[in-house]
Amino acid sequence: MSEKRPRWESEMMGGKLPNPKACATCMFRPTEYNGLKLDRADTDTCGIFEDPETKPAEVYWDGADCEQYEKAV
Repeated sequence: MSEKRPRWESEMMGGKLPNPKACATCMFRPTEYNGLKLDRADTDTCGIFEDPETKPAEVYWDGADCEQYEKAV
């Protein structure tokens, strides 16, 4: 008899969180959005990629280096 596998191993949706490492210190990361000041930890907005859906998936989800990255001063 086979051992019962946990339910989450067969589910389609996973719990992967965004991991945009380069975005936290990038100069293109806005400090204001819709009139609200953003915390530096908020990394889903970008001045180069105007919508989070257009940011490369490997940069936003996997922490890869971004071609547009420039360190903020």
